[in-house]
Amino acid sequence: MNQEGADSALAQLNHREVEALFDHMENTQFWIKDAECRYLKINRAFQLNYSLARREDVLGLTDLDLSPPWLAEGFLKDDLRVFAGERIVNRIELVGGFDHAARWNRTTKIPVTNKAGRIGATAGITQPLPGVQSPGFPVPELAPALQALQKDPSSAWSNGKLAKMSGLSVSAFERQFRKHLQTSPMKFLKRLRLARAAAALIQTGESVSEIAAECGFSDQAHLSREFRKLFDVTPTEWRERHSAG
Repeated sequence: MNQEGADSALAQLNHREVEALFDHMENTQFWIKDAECRYLKINRAFQLNYSLARREDVLGLTDLDLSPPWLAEGFLKDDLRVFAGERIVNRIELVGGFDHAARWNRTTKIPVTNKAGRIGATAGITQPLPGVQSPGFPVPELAPALQALQKDPSSAWSNGKLAKMSGLSVSAFERQFRKHLQTSPMKFLKRLRLARAAAALIQTGESVSEIAAECGFSDQAHLSREFRKLFDVTPTEWRERHSAG
């Protein structure tokens, strides 16, 4: 059978039977999203992670409906990258759940083409990882640095400090970090700081300048500049958009 014949045979199969296999992967979340970043299909692990009564309840929802906005905005930006043809493979990242707590996961996201050969959807899987303090964490040499960054992102970290903490040379540390998190240590740190600031803007009544100082930014202008780059709005606009009431 040639490739054309194989493709024709696959097109006639009931893919629901294949998709049902994901329900047997208890610790792996699976999803498909449409071009508007709305969920079309999820598996049971995804349903349980977000405490959905029925899987059908996810239809039409986006990440902004399921995750805190400081995580959801990053997921949505990922979708745009995947729709442009990029693949995100085995990236270690922070993922939330129904309790909004962020946990370390390994994530893969790919574009899905339609019959015309155009990208019409995205699909992804994510698997929880043992905590960074666990012997089972997949990149133990990065665990001390990741734990320190997550615990206290506002400190004056440098690649040198983090590398020393991890028992690696600076070049080896940077190489391992990029391989497994698919970004540089300092870009990851900036993302953590901005996520903390985004949460504080919603959850506290502190001023923008106070939040900037607490989250490791030199001043309010520095926070505002970086915030707009990531979230496309100012801190004040973010607070107005997401605060209750």
